[in-house]
Amino acid sequence: ITTMRLIILNNNLKEALRSIGGGIGDNSNLPILKNILIKTEDNKINFSTTNLELAINYGASGKIIEEGSLTVPLNIFSNIIGNLTTERITLESKDYNLLIKTDNYEATIQGLNPEDFPIIPKIGNIDKYIKINSEIFKNALLKIINSIQYSEIRPEINGCLFSYQIDYLKLAGTDSFRLAEKNISSDQFKSNFEESFEIILPLKTIQEILRVIPDNNELSILINQNQVFFKTNEIEIISRLIDGKFPDYQSIVPQELKTEMVINKAELVNALKLASIFSGRVNEIKFKIGENKKCLEVYSADNALGENHYLLPIKISGNNLAISFNCKYLLDGLKALEDKEIVFGFNDDNQPVIIKSPADKNWFYVLMPIKS
Repeated sequence: ITTMRLIILNNNLKEALRSIGGGIGDNSNLPILKNILIKTEDNKINFSTTNLELAINYGASGKIIEEGSLTVPLNIFSNIIGNLTTERITLESKDYNLLIKTDNYEATIQGLNPEDFPIIPKIGNIDKYIKINSEIFKNALLKIINSIQYSEIRPEINGCLFSYQIDYLKLAGTDSFRLAEKNISSDQFKSNFEESFEIILPLKTIQEILRVIPDNNELSILINQNQVFFKTNEIEIISRLIDGKFPDYQSIVPQELKTEMVINKAELVNALKLASIFSGRVNEIKFKIGENKKCLEVYSADNALGENHYLLPIKISGNNLAISFNCKYLLDGLKALEDKEIVFGFNDDNQPVIIKSPADKNWFYVLMPIKS
């Protein structure tokens, strides 16, 4: 058995373990999925985890004395490293075990044969790519992620639509009660794909991109039939795609609007938080726009608790209105916005409302009302 020996800085090792934690599987039939693979290649120390749907690989720098590989349980390894304060840590493989040494500490963790660790896939057609600043991509994901919820019945909405259209990139998420869409224009990314395509990225993959991909890095996105590959200098995330066709949602996005309202975002969020105290189990709150059209009344009531009314100044054009929403869903949509003011577009009390941002023309949020 080849022995591996390397020296790594504590901070580098902690960052590697933090980055790959999300790839650990909870499959009790395959204990090796709770393990991390440590492997030296191309002068880097690679740390990898996989749950067979998603794999995360982190390349850390360190001093490689002897090449090799081994696999040990991430949980116990992380616990040890998390409590070590020494700057330099030596890692050695002995049989299938990992020896951890510092100036004043030594431990051995039992490992498994690295040959049994699942093969982390490599993506084939590397010549086709999208390259984008990681911060731009992450901000776009943050604008839609609140609209995605895991559904066992409809796997095609368990992720985000990633629609490449040559001159823009469209991201969308829905749980059938709400929908968010964000476009990134082509002057914000580089790509050599010659044809448009659509794929569905799983929610877990999006969460890991947001958690571990650092800001202001160049992010390369590579795609083949059923996998997508996100890559920066240190981190690679390889994910299966969701099978199926994302719902064609254009028909529910309101085009003509009977009533438009401009409102201060901070004041509305405050009103919604107060209203939510009385919004009951279904989180129901009601918007009322009366005759004078200078105010929006945010109303909620609960038989057991009481009721509350909150008046907010608005600018409005169009009809009077009374419409009910899920307060949590409405707040989720507003979370994504940095704007001072927001625009609501209404039709009738049983038709979807559209929320837009004056500062970001490439985003919208559609919310279904609670039917009274």
